[in-house]
Amino acid sequence: MKCISMVLCLFAGFVASSNGASELLLPDAKITVKVVNEAGIPVADADVGVGFNQGGNTWIGEHKSESIRGVSDTNGLFSAQEKCMGGIGISVQKEGFYRSSVRQDYPGTYQNKKRWEPWNPTISMILKEIKTPIPMYVKAVRTVIPETDKTIGFDLEKGDWVAPYGNGIVSDFIFYATNRQRSVRDFDYTLLLTFPNEADGIQAADSQNLHKESELKLDYHSPEDGYISRWEQFRSRRPKKGETNNIDRDRKYYFRVRTKVDEHGNIISAHYGKIHGDFLQFTCYFNPVPNDRNIEFDPDKNLFEGRDRFAP
Repeated sequence: MKCISMVLCLFAGFVASSNGASELLLPDAKITVKVVNEAGIPVADADVGVGFNQGGNTWIGEHKSESIRGVSDTNGLFSAQEKCMGGIGISVQKEGFYRSSVRQDYPGTYQNKKRWEPWNPTISMILKEIKTPIPMYVKAVRTVIPETDKTIGFDLEKGDWVAPYGNGIVSDFIFYATNRQRSVRDFDYTLLLTFPNEADGIQAADSQNLHKESELKLDYHSPEDGYISRWEQFRSRRPKKGETNNIDRDRKYYFRVRTKVDEHGNIISAHYGKIHGDFLQFTCYFNPVPNDRNIEFDPDKNLFEGRDRFAP
């Protein structure tokens, strides 16, 4: 597709029409968007926007596109056609649902200088229902480990390190970092996450089940089980071999902390939440209500002072 785009960049240009106007020589593209809910049932009367990339002068930061807007019919369908260099963007929204959007290459190939094939493919877009959004403590954390070779607590409700490194009070997460740096091109870095309480834990969301197009990326509720009590992050580099790591800035997590259990190990109370990003550059969502696994955040009800706005 990159090769195709490069060819199109060379081919695409302006030619004078009979009336002196300029016309862009690009092939036609047509797609049909099918809007459905999580159960696969068509959603009618959804606002749909389809953007077609038409190139531009990238040297000066100019990007041209044409957007076609409309609403889905009773079968959840909306079709759009326009000249296109290869990239398309789709946005779908309706009252009572979370907006979904995606940017991608046209799902086909450039064939005969006139249009993209396959002609008029159907692209499904899922709208997730807005159910019971709640107030939460939500904060973007951009930090570094205060000290290596030492256990340091992090308070998820405060979004900060515990004293003396910050204003945190409760050690929900316990981090232990090591940094064995022999040179700028030869090092081993590890960040170990553990927990203070039995049944505390974290679990990475299955990437196959992420709702990447939706504003609401994760499920409505944290899982009941599946949490692990230990998570390790690493970065390593060797001369002439480059770097390896297991860091994923797009990763998402569920967590359970402040857990109390009875003599049989049954959970009496716990706090739940979610994390967008990876350590130590992440956004934390903390539900302050014990035993409530709801993590559908209301963006208008951030409990932190300043009330920064975040995705649900």
